[in-house]
Amino acid sequence: MKIKITITSLILSFVLFSCKKDDTLFELKSPDETGVYFNNEIVETDSFNILTDEYIFNGGGVAVADFDQNGYPDLFFTGNQVANKLYLNQGDFKFKDISEVAGISASDKWCTGVTVVDINEDGWMDVYVVAAMKTGTGERNNLLFVNQGKNSDGSVSFQEMAAAYGIADSGNGMGAAFVDYDLDGDLDLYVLNNEQSKITPSNYREKITDGTAINNDAFYRNNGDGSFTNVTQEAGITIEGFGLGLLISDLNNDGWPDIHVSNDYVTNDLLYINNQDGTFSNQISKKLKHQSQFSMGSDIADFNNDMMPDIVTLDMLGEDNYRKKTTIGKNSYQVYISNEQWGYEYQHVRNMLHMNNGPEAPFSEIGMYAGMYQTDWSWSPLFGDVDQDGWRDLLITNGFPRDITDKDFANYRADVGNIATVRQLLDSIPIVKIPNYAFKNQGDWTFSNTGNEWGLDKPSFSNGAALVDLDLDGDLDYVVNNINDPAFIFENGLSEKPEKGDYLKIELNGPSSNPQGLGAKVVLTFSDGTKLFQEQQLVRGYMSTLDAAMHFGLGQNKSIAELKVIWPDGKINQLSTIDPNQTLFVSYAQAKPGNHSVAILDLETGSPLVNEVTDGVGISFVHQEQDKIDYNVQRTLPHKLTQYGPALAVGDLNGDGM
Repeated sequence: MKIKITITSLILSFVLFSCKKDDTLFELKSPDETGVYFNNEIVETDSFNILTDEYIFNGGGVAVADFDQNGYPDLFFTGNQVANKLYLNQGDFKFKDISEVAGISASDKWCTGVTVVDINEDGWMDVYVVAAMKTGTGERNNLLFVNQGKNSDGSVSFQEMAAAYGIADSGNGMGAAFVDYDLDGDLDLYVLNNEQSKITPSNYREKITDGTAINNDAFYRNNGDGSFTNVTQEAGITIEGFGLGLLISDLNNDGWPDIHVSNDYVTNDLLYINNQDGTFSNQISKKLKHQSQFSMGSDIADFNNDMMPDIVTLDMLGEDNYRKKTTIGKNSYQVYISNEQWGYEYQHVRNMLHMNNGPEAPFSEIGMYAGMYQTDWSWSPLFGDVDQDGWRDLLITNGFPRDITDKDFANYRADVGNIATVRQLLDSIPIVKIPNYAFKNQGDWTFSNTGNEWGLDKPSFSNGAALVDLDLDGDLDYVVNNINDPAFIFENGLSEKPEKGDYLKIELNGPSSNPQGLGAKVVLTFSDGTKLFQEQQLVRGYMSTLDAAMHFGLGQNKSIAELKVIWPDGKINQLSTIDPNQTLFVSYAQAKPGNHSVAILDLETGSPLVNEVTDGVGISFVHQEQDKIDYNVQRTLPHKLTQYGPALAVGDLNGDGM
């Protein structure tokens, strides 16, 4: 029997990694071809499984950086029950596993999120790895692998030094990001935590907003002397959350980095706006009128080319009717009421696309209109112009080995949970192994599902992911960290196609304290006056860190009149008449002096169409509605019938012509 299973597995693996449609955009490379055999294998036992540890299948991330300085981006994968892996890129999609000699395995820890930074300003990229799940002394301490440079054989080695720098955070970590929040020139650290308590995480209760919750995130200030200080309370990072997504961006265009956190379960997402004085204020209710309920990974990019960063968050809504009916419950009216009673912002079980309307206005949530709101149990969204038509597309990973939201399983567990064995319960839980999603940006605020057309429709349990030009041919390849399958490495074949758009890659050479230029803003202006915008932020998607090389798809026959790089301190590089299809190196050392106010983009904003004049005309009427729950009488109603809101009629009642 074991021989039959092994042969079947080999056949399935061969089919998975060898099938290619000639007309697809991406080709899945096999581990035998690339040398990347990393597999985030997770094995359940009677004492450790999805029923005892709900986050067992939250997966791991991917980090991209040129760790050995050979000009090619290398790959770092975090493992849960397995060791971390570091693969050096040898070119032509060939990689070398140097994990053991590099000293980054951390096989005694359950590693999740990963990011990169030059912590000691020596010119070599270091790695910060977040740990979770285990409860023994020191088992959750985060890790800082400091790059010691090249060995005689061309590999690199690392030394673990998180405690020495004061950032061995011991929370149940899901991710981390370096950010210069106080604009003093060095990079500070935000750590995303997700600690499960004995309280059911989906139950409503009073929010903990004083920083004392066990699932509070952590914030560390860089002291500039090789040490960090925990300033979580001082900075105002005091609101609890079951964190899964972390993003940094100047969302209100004031020149200061803000923080967006996507939280699971009942806890709301957070939008920490930088107060420019070393503190943050959560303005999520002012900026986003509703959110994903079980927010997973997230991303920020200017998807509609209006020079303003937009936000996408993922949830768990199934695409077809069967998945909708058999899995997680629908948005109920009682949940709506509970949100109001307990002071929570409104949440809905679906992906959200929040379109930025400018610094003063709230975002518009257009996920349903855009056509990307239902992608099942999703993890990592990434914006990137993979077809180089000048519009950023959206790639989404998903899948889950045990669907504990399945209603049939819930009924079965309720009936026999007290007498069934753990193995019987586990075997009755459905598997959610479905293809990842790819959405082509149509350029009109909508996306079309192109997963099959682009060759990304491989069923998997996929988590963290990264977009990166692995072979330096100018287009974006795709790397995915999978559970119980080898990692996906998709080669983008756009450069070989006759009909393809142009590109421009930009590599920023920042100051020694911020060599990747985090927080810098890049604006391309074409000869016809249209523009493309991108902010340099690398922690994106889910548990992952992208390559520092910035990629712009240009479309066809576009002439770049000007390129402007605006550094966080206001210094500017300004170049004109840029040729496409090249990698452009831009140095901070050559930037012109400026002041911080320059870091605020000149956005085109029109005058308001209407103005508030209520006080001036003496109208003070307030409509009072009776709250009746129609659904308790008739559950199949599509909407309430007892609440249509106030009526309004207009006419010349006194005959004065007005």
